[in-house]
Amino acid sequence: MPQRLLQSKKYGIFALKLNITVLMTKKTAGSLFLMILLFITFFTGKAVAQDTVYMSLSTAVDSALINNSKIRRFKQAVAEKEYMQKASTGNFLPSVDVVGGYTYFSANPEINMSQVKESVDDMFGKYGVVIAKELNLSDESQEVIYNKIVGGLGELPAYNVVIDQQNYPNLNVVATQPLFTGGKIIAGRRFANAELQYAHDELNKVSNEIVKETVERYFGVVLLQQVVKVRKQVVQGMKRHEKQAERAIEIGVIPKHELLRAKVAVANAERDFTDDQNKLELARLALKSSLGLPDTVVVLVTDSLKFKLLSTNLEDVKQMARIKQPVFKMIGQKKIMVEQKHAAELSEFMPQIAAWGQYSAFRNEYPVIMPPFMIGIQAHLNIFHGMQKYNKLKSTKFLAEQVDLADKYAHEQVNLWVNKSWRDANYKKERYLKMKPSVELARKNMVINEKRFEEGLGKSIDVIDSKLLYEAAEVERLKSLYDYYLALTDLYLATGVPQKAVELLSTK
Repeated sequence: MPQRLLQSKKYGIFALKLNITVLMTKKTAGSLFLMILLFITFFTGKAVAQDTVYMSLSTAVDSALINNSKIRRFKQAVAEKEYMQKASTGNFLPSVDVVGGYTYFSANPEINMSQVKESVDDMFGKYGVVIAKELNLSDESQEVIYNKIVGGLGELPAYNVVIDQQNYPNLNVVATQPLFTGGKIIAGRRFANAELQYAHDELNKVSNEIVKETVERYFGVVLLQQVVKVRKQVVQGMKRHEKQAERAIEIGVIPKHELLRAKVAVANAERDFTDDQNKLELARLALKSSLGLPDTVVVLVTDSLKFKLLSTNLEDVKQMARIKQPVFKMIGQKKIMVEQKHAAELSEFMPQIAAWGQYSAFRNEYPVIMPPFMIGIQAHLNIFHGMQKYNKLKSTKFLAEQVDLADKYAHEQVNLWVNKSWRDANYKKERYLKMKPSVELARKNMVINEKRFEEGLGKSIDVIDSKLLYEAAEVERLKSLYDYYLALTDLYLATGVPQKAVELLSTK
């Protein structure tokens, strides 16, 4: 049936009243509730009064999955890995860089002729020999010409050649396209994909934990509300008995000292009632923390503690855990990352081949004028690097063994977890069922003692003890049902599908 979700009250400057009725059978109800709540809380920023929110278990879980700060943090981690995965695609594409700058020399650069003069003299001497050959001169004449030219030039001083320019701008566009990297780029892409999937699986794991936390805190509020109700009934009953004891003393049916015991029982009951009221407020604060709601919101739960039968066998939940448990999926992605790390380290032993191209501007500003375009292909292969690459490659073997051992350990622990939680849930189910007759007997015992006292046949202490016995039995029964709920939630968390616990425990 539809139920009221949100009623906004007592706004300051912006008086706003909102009544919304939605059908709480779909997850969209949780999203709608959250958007309305955020609108009221943040966009009417001067509202100072409290809002009252009625929440079913499924709505509370939806709110937690959307607005819990821990889940939001892991969603940001997923978004980060998504962009890292997109970045890895860029390694397949060419890299284009623009490099520009300006250089100023404090003086004109010079060519130091003293270091090249002998070569220049020899070059001119050889030019003379070539000319002599063309003129068909004899070898002796060619040698004489060579010696004369070299000897004459040798008498000249080595004057430096000055380049008359001090300003050198530069602007180059360089493109590089990897052709072969030994599989490094492909390994990087696969590694990024595995990291992204790992982030998704980790988010799923955290979401499951938040679902369990929300269920525990939600029914913690439900439990304490019912315990407070029981405590209140006991206080009222104790006070009625105190008045009955006072009248009985007046007519001389019971001695005066029994009234003192009744007053002590009332004081103790009131103390227990106050203690549980305080625990209830703390439980509501804890629930709001899981839901990610502001302090101005008062959460009122609409579900109640009702027994729900666990109808699944141990082998079924084990099989479900093997399929759905996010820890196994995370370890699977770790294995992929280790494999790709090994492939990347192995690629370091292979040549790295890339094509490149360059366009240069301001070519006329330099003494040596290069062509505007250049293209080429380049290969790089490292021969020796101090065994660094070899040792890194060997380390991946031990990393793979670590992941394999982690996988084995995880399966052992999850199997133990499933066994323990399944047995715990069944034990607490039986415990709760066996306590129901005790509560009924305690109630009947209390009613009988009250009637006996009213008829003057019983003692005040018997009435007080019967009320305390009933109170203890009823609170323990509620606590055992709550423990059964927690065991069910823990069981489904172990299987990786805590949402099944939400579906099972929601009041219908």
